[in-house]
Amino acid sequence: MRLTHRAGKIDVSDVVQFLYCPRKVYFLKVAGFRITKPKMEEGKIEQERAIEKLEKMAEILGGKLLKNVPLESERYGLKGILDALIVTKELLPVDIKLSKFSSVSYAWKMQLTAYSVLVEENFGTNVKKAGIFLNGKLKEIQITPNDKRALDRVLEQIWGIMESESYPKATKSKKCGYCEMQKFC
Repeated sequence: MRLTHRAGKIDVSDVVQFLYCPRKVYFLKVAGFRITKPKMEEGKIEQERAIEKLEKMAEILGGKLLKNVPLESERYGLKGILDALIVTKELLPVDIKLSKFSSVSYAWKMQLTAYSVLVEENFGTNVKKAGIFLNGKLKEIQITPNDKRALDRVLEQIWGIMESESYPKATKSKKCGYCEMQKFC
């Protein structure tokens, strides 16, 4: 990816929102809507329990855990707060998911890829795998150069929506019934 000279930064969460539906990025970044989820408050206690388990895992691995790590990249025009970073001889970015799903979606993989490139730039290291803490277990996910190229394409599409302020075409799917933006779409 070439160096960006764009104003502002894309949030890592925007990558997931875009892959859910490009219109969500339009509503959030162009129209300025906010998403409020009552379940987010409920999840804070579960998140704290997950952090405690990750701290124990990091200790067993002979490392330590950094929590809520703010990361930013000029190169990618990207920012985010990583849930956890396991620091051993390698760095393992970890995102905590409090979900009933058991498989890692493409959107989650791209989110992990985004956190990986942020860790690379901020810590000057190469990240080849990331972790997702899901259903009480840490699952390692390989991060490949192809994943990083795919992330570049996703970021370019998000920038395209933000810069052109164009309303993306509708993508009708089952997900529409669960979307917070359904009443506006």
